[in-house]
Amino acid sequence: MGDILQVDNLAVEVVTPAETLRAVDGVTFALGEGEVLGLVGESGSGKTLTCRAVIGLLPSRRLRIAGGAIRLDGHDITRLSEDEMQRVRGREIGMIFQNPTSHLDPLMTIGNQIAESLRVHDGLPAREALEQAADLLRQVGVPDPRTRVNNYPHEFSGGMRQRAMIAAALACRPRILIADEPTTALDVTVQAQILRLLLDLRDRRGLSIILVTHDLGVVAQACDAIAVMYGGQIVERAAKAELLRRPLHPYSRGLIASQPGSAEPLRELPTIPGQPPAIAAMPSGCRFHPRCALAEDACRREPPALTAAAPGHATACRRWTALVEAA
Repeated sequence: MGDILQVDNLAVEVVTPAETLRAVDGVTFALGEGEVLGLVGESGSGKTLTCRAVIGLLPSRRLRIAGGAIRLDGHDITRLSEDEMQRVRGREIGMIFQNPTSHLDPLMTIGNQIAESLRVHDGLPAREALEQAADLLRQVGVPDPRTRVNNYPHEFSGGMRQRAMIAAALACRPRILIADEPTTALDVTVQAQILRLLLDLRDRRGLSIILVTHDLGVVAQACDAIAVMYGGQIVERAAKAELLRRPLHPYSRGLIASQPGSAEPLRELPTIPGQPPAIAAMPSGCRFHPRCALAEDACRREPPALTAAAPGHATACRRWTALVEAA
């Protein structure tokens, strides 16, 4: 199974009149055919910005891709024009955004919003596009889809709006689906339903999925591999079982330890001290060192490289051996 997407040394900058800041810095990962990759980290770690760069939808004119490559089937899509990227979006890469309410037009019916991409990309007439929209709603588990295509977003529950977003993202049969926090603000039962739906679509369609989340419980259920982000960088990368069993970066270990299911009964839940760094105040050296109990002088001076600590397991921590010994 080969890689369908390769992100190499990606950098995204924020350009202001006063300064230029690096929001995503040297991000590298690959996504295999039919693989579910979990992109994990606290809010502000750069996960969503990385994914928006991949699909070419940076949310502000002040943001720009400043370096690196994003290769789809070996072709660098950062070099494409906007017209060429329009053909990549939807056909090759689809995206489910974090808050479906803010990304669904309240003045358009659900069916017309799904059908729009079918008319634009596939040139379907309106009636045929609407019929396919109803079929897509059926595929994602919306009951009575032929009636619900005529509903507006406010007539759908939160879980149904998320399903409608998935249907819209899948309308033109993309090979890659980026799911940005697809279970946020949903109750536990609906979260499980959405995750099962995504995995079922992966199995039926052969989708490759990037699943953006801060919830390691979601990762444990759904992902094949994990890339952990902190301060705009990938700090650890490995297969899911390997990383959850043997994290080799203090930040990854802190995330895992702070999950409710990891705590010992009747013990206070561990936390990671401090706060993630602001883009305008990134620490020197390792960006995690102000919050790390294992940090030494070299960690404060020199940025660590993401290097292989074991086959298929990379970490950006020069003290990972001490981490293993302390476990």
